[in-house]
Amino acid sequence: MLEIILTSNSLITIVLNNSKIEVSNINKKVLKLENPKSLNFDFYFTNSPAYMFHANCEYDEFYKTNSEQIKVIKLSDKKYIFKFLLKNECFLQKKCKKIVKNEQIFNFYQNGLVEIETQNTLNFSKQYDFKIVDASVIELKNNYVALKLFGEYEEEKTIVLNDNFAEILLFDSAMIESNETGFKVLTNLYDIAGHGVVEVFEIDEDIKKVDEYTVYMQTTPQREFNLHVLPIYFLECIRARDYKEASSCLSTELKNKAKPEHLAQYFGDFVDIYVLENKIYLEYVDASNNYFARQFNFAISNDKISSIS
Repeated sequence: MLEIILTSNSLITIVLNNSKIEVSNINKKVLKLENPKSLNFDFYFTNSPAYMFHANCEYDEFYKTNSEQIKVIKLSDKKYIFKFLLKNECFLQKKCKKIVKNEQIFNFYQNGLVEIETQNTLNFSKQYDFKIVDASVIELKNNYVALKLFGEYEEEKTIVLNDNFAEILLFDSAMIESNETGFKVLTNLYDIAGHGVVEVFEIDEDIKKVDEYTVYMQTTPQREFNLHVLPIYFLECIRARDYKEASSCLSTELKNKAKPEHLAQYFGDFVDIYVLENKIYLEYVDASNNYFARQFNFAISNDKISSIS
């Protein structure tokens, strides 16, 4: 028996064996399969039923899918997460912003399409999985440009293009500041403590990252949370490389054993944190771009984490 946990960051409807299953991040569903070798189903945005998508999933030691809108995460040999990554529910190609700079015309459309053209030439055209409601353009050093996109629900993106209009970098943030040597970007991690990550780039013949550091979006960490959330708070500090704050969550005995370099090595570079059936999983990605998760257990005593396994 193989279990598949269905979750989505947008409300979707899955059509499987003539039955409809509604799934969201809050309303997760579990499929139990006797024969997991092949799985086919259709799905659509619940609010846009006219646009149907098809997913073909094959199982051979690891589940694979042909859908770019589904992330498959292996929890164990018999348990997987199917995470539906559906962000842009707008399919109308309606222009929402036009900006002219240095004889270049920047066109932004609601359905995520971005086009850059001169009077006779289309220099750039790409559609992003992002509903655009507003946009701006920042000129950077050496004729590089940054396109700032603003979404309907405070989502943001920044696209950095070189002087040949090739996409070089993409950020989930529109907090970008140019300077004489390049630029820096602040990305809000939206975690409990209120971490932000600042990345500093220099522009010469190409772009090079020269620094990265963690800040607090509200000057100091936000520590008002239920004690049951302490392991999540701790792991979010690890992900933000805020090892000083992470260490403050540990008991004195564990803190003496777990130095910052030990914490970094122990947890590694994880992608996300999941709480499923009151168990905590960390998501990783391997060299073959397969996603998998590892379970971690935390014991708490005297309001501190006393052991981790």
